[in-house]
Amino acid sequence: MENQMNAGNQNAQQIGQNPVNQPVMTPEKPKTNYLLIGGIVLTCFVVFGFGGYYLGKQSLTYQSTLDNSQNQLGPTATPEPNSPTMSATNQPVSTLPSGWSYKDNGECGVKFAIPPKTEPYYIPYDPNRQPSVTDDAGSGRFWDFPRGAFYPNILSKFPNGYENHKQAIAWYANTGGGSGYVSSAVSVSCIPNRNNFNNQTMLSNLKTRLQEYNQETGEKGMQADSYTIQSSKETSRWGNAVLDLTVSEYFKNSGSQLFTNSVQYTMFTTPKFIYEIKVFGESENSFIKETATKIFNNLLFK
Repeated sequence: MENQMNAGNQNAQQIGQNPVNQPVMTPEKPKTNYLLIGGIVLTCFVVFGFGGYYLGKQSLTYQSTLDNSQNQLGPTATPEPNSPTMSATNQPVSTLPSGWSYKDNGECGVKFAIPPKTEPYYIPYDPNRQPSVTDDAGSGRFWDFPRGAFYPNILSKFPNGYENHKQAIAWYANTGGGSGYVSSAVSVSCIPNRNNFNNQTMLSNLKTRLQEYNQETGEKGMQADSYTIQSSKETSRWGNAVLDLTVSEYFKNSGSQLFTNSVQYTMFTTPKFIYEIKVFGESENSFIKETATKIFNNLLFK
């Protein structure tokens, strides 16, 4: 009996001294699925990598498109609306009728647009025509360049103007025509611009010179007895600012009576020259006058 009690006490002590030997119920930790996580991470890399590549490519494509668009919209070498198309020889040939060409004689830095020696610009000579100096019909006249000479009425009023002047002239005449009657002509005269005049200072100086000339009492030869500028208008022509002048030219006849011509001149200055340009002639033929105006309008100054 005593032995049983001792045995029971001994077992009780062993249970109290060795609690770790009793099974303890704790929740089981979930197992980590590294394979699934790795797959997700790999998928993210693929998605974001492809997205970055796509966005970068789109950005480059947009920039390329923008650059091309800017190049197309940028300035191009097109002619100005009011300027004639220039050829490789810097001549506005697009404004000229077929067969016309530019010519120069090396004077005054100017080129003349000259029509061909063919009809209707050339009137074939008729040997049976009635002798006439003034009649253009059957005269054999054509636009000849360079041809003839014309007194530089305005430029000659500047100091040494006549002595220093140069000239280029297109003349509507036949091969044997001489001085005297002028059917039609276009003249460009020039003198050196040694005083660096602009248009307005040139005009002011010219008015003074004309007053001095008008007061002279000596022989004036074939020139007018006096010149008066009735009007001046600045305009743009031949790529330059020019002055269109209306000049009254007074002549005395044998009875000391005055008669007056109203003459149109165009004048302008460049750093090199002072110019006097004139269209003149006595022909009343409308086509001849129209052609002279076309030559005048298409002068080309270097």
